[in-house]
Amino acid sequence: MGIVEQFTAKLDNKRLALLVGGAAAVAGVAIATSSCSKSRQAKEGRASTTLADSNRTASALDSKEGVLTILQEMAKSQSVSRQQLKELAAEAQAKSLTLSQACVRCTQMGVADPLAKHKLSMVDFNIALSEYEDDPAVQQAISTLVGSPPHGVAATEASQALTDHKLIEINNFMLAEFEKLAACAEKRSRGFEAVTTFAAQAVVAGQTEAVFKVSLEDIEAAVLAHQGALACNDEFSSINLKLQQAIAKLACS
Repeated sequence: MGIVEQFTAKLDNKRLALLVGGAAAVAGVAIATSSCSKSRQAKEGRASTTLADSNRTASALDSKEGVLTILQEMAKSQSVSRQQLKELAAEAQAKSLTLSQACVRCTQMGVADPLAKHKLSMVDFNIALSEYEDDPAVQQAISTLVGSPPHGVAATEASQALTDHKLIEINNFMLAEFEKLAACAEKRSRGFEAVTTFAAQAVVAGQTEAVFKVSLEDIEAAVLAHQGALACNDEFSSINLKLQQAIAKLACS
């Protein structure tokens, strides 16, 4: 199990909800596609591949400092990605975009993807993370990446009206929508994990906002406000695990 998967397993329900809800768009790509990376490694007979003999080109992954740099770039790009996700979600809902159409728009918008910038696949990145999984600096960088926004999320009238029960209902709806997308997703070439995952988040976000009349920011603020109760809710935990699995399946398509 790579370090990304280990951190995913250790995340509390609050962070899982924020992740799936789009609060950490870039982090969502990394976390959700880690299972896909592992699956592809196994299929390619590279499950035990080391960083030294992988097929990747010489890159920033050659050192711990390089891995930290990429993690930091992912964290810095989140504010931009959050805004892009919001814009694409609104467009996806207004124009009833399919997942394929949303993927095209995602590419046109130039959604930040540090891995693509360095010409790396998620498989390569997951291998590198596994190599440095015991390093405190790397662990801290990942913890920061998958956490809530540094300046918090302002409570809104809509967010204050969301109860624990309603948040579970919303997450159940999101799960159903992600599973629908995963069931009919087109086969894509390797390297499009980030685009597919981001586009899917936007499509589901737009549908969620339309049905429940709340924004991603409202949901995020409500989850933070109810984090204590939700952390102890088995149903909420189960839904979020299934959400991650659905997103991972999408990334593998």
